[in-house]
Amino acid sequence: MKKLDSNQDKELLLEELKHLRKENKKLASQKDKIKAKYDKTKKELKKKDVRKITLTDEQSRFLSSLFPDIDSLL
Repeated sequence: MKKLDSNQDKELLLEELKHLRKENKKLASQKDKIKAKYDKTKKELKKKDVRKITLTDEQSRFLSSLFPDIDSLL
């Protein structure tokens, strides 16, 4: 009786292993697709040379007083 139980456990473990390998392959594929998309977007941003400007609150208030419409641009 013990051999039968250990055989069933072994089969369940093998099925679980197959399932996990299949899922791992699927996730690896998704990761590759996302990485390719990320790299493509990164190249496009590099081409456009987009720079982010960070202002302090004081600088922001000063610019707002000089140019009232600048808040819509920031």
